[in-house]
Amino acid sequence: MWFVYPIVDSVVLAFQQVDLFNFSQRSFIGLTNFLQLWQDPAFHQSLFITMVFVVLVVPAQTVFALVLAAILHSVGMGKTFFRTAFFLPYMTSTVAVTTVFMKLFVAGGPLATLAARVFGVSNETWYAEPSLALPFLVIVYVYMYIGLYVVVFVGGIENVPAELHEAAKVDGAGVLQRFRFVTVPSVRPYVFFVVVAGFIQAVQVFDQAYVIASNGAILGSPAGATATLVIFLYQQAFRLNNLGYGSAAAVVLLLIVFLGTVLTRKLLPERL
Repeated sequence: MWFVYPIVDSVVLAFQQVDLFNFSQRSFIGLTNFLQLWQDPAFHQSLFITMVFVVLVVPAQTVFALVLAAILHSVGMGKTFFRTAFFLPYMTSTVAVTTVFMKLFVAGGPLATLAARVFGVSNETWYAEPSLALPFLVIVYVYMYIGLYVVVFVGGIENVPAELHEAAKVDGAGVLQRFRFVTVPSVRPYVFFVVVAGFIQAVQVFDQAYVIASNGAILGSPAGATATLVIFLYQQAFRLNNLGYGSAAAVVLLLIVFLGTVLTRKLLPERL
């Protein structure tokens, strides 16, 4: 009821011309919505921005989460406290977290100033600058979700037989070598889960981009730099009242998630 029916109904709506305020007056228009998407520069831009976002987010949160989990696993005391601390951003309101980061990355703010000194970027308001808005979105998103994957990896690392690490120590393997040749191969199923789940979540990013636009009339601000695919379909369906066109974009998103999951399973190596 809550999953299958909305998907089926969205597919049906994608082949219709539907006004949100005259929902009962629907007309079948075949592939018109999909042909329009194919020719729509705004859709192409949103698709490109989403793919760039996914390429930046998924590897970053996977690698950082695995490294942090390995460090957390080696902590003798306070492991429960640190697990909770890492997981807390994931449970916190998206609006609250994004708003706090917006304060930190404002021109002259602590993180904007630090980034300017360390990386040489302009000391300006990141979310208001088209060239920095997407990196800002990536930082906020990774910060919010990395705790979830840290907990997943900690569970995986704790299931690695201690005998494997002991045997590696006897063979003279150091900490980094044991991490590379014992821990990483042993948590391969968890890596697959994190990559797939991270891809599915990242391609649907919406909340953080919506907050960055400050609930204004133009979503995807500044200058369309954060106009992700979900922002596009939301704008079409609920701001421009073209529910059929927005549903067509949602169907494309569904296909991307499905194909991306299949390709990830095929491309992820058997041994890491």
